[in-house]
Amino acid sequence: MKQYFGELGITEHDGILYEMGIKEKEHEVYFLGKITNNKLLPIFEKVFNWGSNKSFNNVDLEKKYPVDGSDVYCRANQKEINLPSA
Repeated sequence: MKQYFGELGITEHDGILYEMGIKEKEHEVYFLGKITNNKLLPIFEKVFNWGSNKSFNNVDLEKKYPVDGSDVYCRANQKEINLPSA
């Protein structure tokens, strides 16, 4: 999310967006741990494109970048955004 705001030139919320991304990753790791051995996980991964080997959030909780260096997160997964012109 921080990258999308940055592309629009909005940077005053970088700190809170970064914290939100970290918290989102913590939740992802926690909940994935709860369902890792579930036999339906492979189906869930296909339907939602998320699971043991798939995630749009590539934050490494063991090695966090500082806020101003965090633009490397999620870059590989970004889709092209076509915003209407003003």
